[in-house]
Amino acid sequence: MISGSIASSQDLIEVLSTIPINKRGYLSILSKTTFLALKVENGRIKGFYTNYDISSSKNPLSLLIFVISEMLYEAEGYFSLEDNTAVENFIEIDVDVESVVIQATILRKEIEEVIPYIITTNVRLSSETNPEYDGKLFGEILANSDDPIEELRKLKDLFERGALWVKEIKRAGNVEEIGFDYILDAVDASRINVTKLIEGLKRVNFSGYVEIGEGDNLIYLFFKEGKVFAVSPIEPKVFDALLGPIGSASVSIVRLKEEFVETFAQIYVGRPSIASEDKYLSLGKLFITLISHKEEAVLKVVHGKEHYVFIFKEGRILSAKRTNKWVENFKVTFPIPNFVFLYRNIYSNNVGYAFYLFLLNKLKNILVRWNLTEELNALYKAIAHIPFLYIKENDISVTRALTKKEEKQLVDLFVEISDRAVERLGKEEFEREMELELSPYREVLRVLDFSEELSREYLREDNPS
Repeated sequence: MISGSIASSQDLIEVLSTIPINKRGYLSILSKTTFLALKVENGRIKGFYTNYDISSSKNPLSLLIFVISEMLYEAEGYFSLEDNTAVENFIEIDVDVESVVIQATILRKEIEEVIPYIITTNVRLSSETNPEYDGKLFGEILANSDDPIEELRKLKDLFERGALWVKEIKRAGNVEEIGFDYILDAVDASRINVTKLIEGLKRVNFSGYVEIGEGDNLIYLFFKEGKVFAVSPIEPKVFDALLGPIGSASVSIVRLKEEFVETFAQIYVGRPSIASEDKYLSLGKLFITLISHKEEAVLKVVHGKEHYVFIFKEGRILSAKRTNKWVENFKVTFPIPNFVFLYRNIYSNNVGYAFYLFLLNKLKNILVRWNLTEELNALYKAIAHIPFLYIKENDISVTRALTKKEEKQLVDLFVEISDRAVERLGKEEFEREMELELSPYREVLRVLDFSEELSREYLREDNPS
């Protein structure tokens, strides 16, 4: 296997011009979010696959030339040549590699000459005198042409004569597809009634997240269709933060597309299958493998204060970058060192055990207040024997995201210690004590509206572990 990184358009030209010569295999190339797989045999391309969003093309050669020309624009990414590939649905073709590279290079240079007229290649055109171009996408015109270079020269002439113009600039298939939309951006929390805010988001079936806090002390509430399905971090302070502003906290509301909100939430609440410094793995090979296999996964790369998220879905790659807020991202190569987190199992619903962890802490307070030493020791002994529980600043916390089996274990612990406390205090006194602990959070729990539902779910005998 041959693999490496691509840092410039010249790097990409060299990879395409030299590696396929006298070699057979599958050359996979990722440049930003565009993926191209080539079946190569001794200097010829026998087939190709791309995730570039072209609805249809009647001329495979023109499509290939156009896609490579697009990849040549500020090329940045990775490549690998392997004997086998997981990529399917190759478009058959038989063409000389050198010829394709030359034509793509010429096309890229001539596209740059019409950029002043179109701004970007992702545009829909309009013309009153040339109906064959009216309403058509610039890229699809070139990809469906008999000769994309000659076709581009016709378009250029029409642009210069004012007979063709841009009707619509389409959104790039990147961060906009994830759908980041800052409804509120770092508004002073003292001006916000958080419980009323949550009620309002529920009424409009909001999908996205609310961010509360300052600096590195941030609380997240994730919504899908108006229902809170996840919180981060899993600590009692999540509920405290909802009672009112603390210090100079701010509130942001970020809308996301419903189809991506649970996937995106993984970087906050998920359990990574890989958590590593990138010096121990090939980031480029990981990118190409995930795209080639059309994996559904989330990759987070942390470089200093910058956080990058990549969502892999059906051979597509969507990406965003955050320093202070999420913005679009086309970067896929990074200076080392970085920390890499890969989330494969999309399981983000954690409000169940977040609620029971909150209750367990309130139960601990009751045991301390009533000096129930035996029950308190039983609780601490259980925590010492459960790997995912620990004491942090006098609060019971979890070390990581929990599996369904571990969630059930947490609930069972709460039920066991509660039953022992009831035996010592009596049911009525225990309920009064728990009511006292929960009374400051009454409005918060009412608005979140999951406590009773979760109680039924976790305590059912037939609930799977």
